[in-house]
Amino acid sequence: MARPHIEFVQTQNVDWSIGANGLAEKVLNADPQSTDATLILRYPAGYSAPARNDAMPAEEYFVLEGSIAIGSRICGLHAYGFLPGGADTPARATKDGATVLIFRHAEGDTNSLADIAERVEIDTPNMPWDVSTYDPKLNHLRLARKVLRLGPNDSCRTFLLAGMPHGTPEDSELPAETHDHCEEMFMISGSMWAPEGLMQPGAYFFRPPNIVHGPHVSEYGFFQIMRSPMANRIVTHWSDETRPIPIGSAYAPILPEGTPESWARPWSPAPNF
Repeated sequence: MARPHIEFVQTQNVDWSIGANGLAEKVLNADPQSTDATLILRYPAGYSAPARNDAMPAEEYFVLEGSIAIGSRICGLHAYGFLPGGADTPARATKDGATVLIFRHAEGDTNSLADIAERVEIDTPNMPWDVSTYDPKLNHLRLARKVLRLGPNDSCRTFLLAGMPHGTPEDSELPAETHDHCEEMFMISGSMWAPEGLMQPGAYFFRPPNIVHGPHVSEYGFFQIMRSPMANRIVTHWSDETRPIPIGSAYAPILPEGTPESWARPWSPAPNF
């Protein structure tokens, strides 16, 4: 089986559970027949686990809150890394606690193994933004990106994507999109409108290939981490028909059968003022 289509869930509505490693976790999406999964791990203050010589599936990590040592590396806010599969499991320790987004690869994924895929360690706040032309049909979002990883053999791209405030077009309608590959997103901050509602901090989606989606607009700007499993370059197919700009759309998520009812609840943050 492949990973299911989720469009979208506010992860604040996903309950914490205790994983096999004893840590609190939120599993956002998973292939039931492999280790391929996306989850949030919460490391409590004072947590420490030694290195182990058991081979682990490849793992990408992105620090959402706090700071954590992974092996000899101290990972602060928004640190990103990739640990190849088949290698030893590194030690982990945190003094004050940390919340970490994890993209876990399938254990049998040859493109993520240590003899093919290189380890990656990036302090993303110190990376420059790439503001070169992205796609003319997305100009209204005023995008910038930081490419964090390109997988071997055109297997996956992981990148940060940001859009400036006032990312709304003059037109009242825009075309929809499809991709030949999967697409995955976690909203770090800001917000973005979609036909399924307003994606706010903590929003998450996973799209299998060929899912029609969009258009997307943003009144206040956004900052997100994205992946394109199956491709190192996003290729977008635009529809001939157009859809209304979705500002004000009610929350109408697309969720797999058997998803907890709480995942479909509308969510609103505390007032800013």
